[in-house]
Amino acid sequence: MAKRVKAPPGLDYDPVVGETEHLSFGVAQAGGERSLTATRFVGKRLFPVSPPDDWGAEWPHPTCLRADVLLPAGAGDDCWETRQLCEAYDRQGFGGLRDLVIITTVRFPDIDGVASSMRLHAAWEDARGFARSLVDNYGAPLVMVMHVPARAGRPGHPHVHLMMLARELLPSGFGKFVRALLSENGRDEIDKAWAAWRARSVEP
Repeated sequence: MAKRVKAPPGLDYDPVVGETEHLSFGVAQAGGERSLTATRFVGKRLFPVSPPDDWGAEWPHPTCLRADVLLPAGAGDDCWETRQLCEAYDRQGFGGLRDLVIITTVRFPDIDGVASSMRLHAAWEDARGFARSLVDNYGAPLVMVMHVPARAGRPGHPHVHLMMLARELLPSGFGKFVRALLSENGRDEIDKAWAAWRARSVEP
């Protein structure tokens, strides 16, 4: 059964613990001591090292290994860039949004196994296919970011952050909240969706 736990030091959201190994989940929320916005939350993961000194200035090239934006059908091309998308989300909340980003992180420990045939590009495509299924199912935009901590001399397995903004994106702008994923039950939904995706991806 899914259970929300208090964020450990350094983490900017309260994770929801579930049954699936190598997968984490949570909802980043505004308010409290974190003073989060969607732009800052997503931006932090675009820059796992050497973040911008001034988040309001032009951003340099991200320091993550890879990033992409996935949009639902009908979304405008102006949202097809990470910063523009997140700033539009923050702006259209008029400073009153609590739920910002639904984050699912998938880790790929097999990549670093000596005998493993898994490669970073294959893990990326696996995560991207799953992310696309989430966008199509929930109608909300999603930013993908891949980290390989070892390349920065840090511990941890290669992983992909799937950061879905917490409202549907319509041709007219942001709409309803993705409420199915905004409670602890969202973890169970993601666990089931990931299991179904992996089962489908290994079918002959």
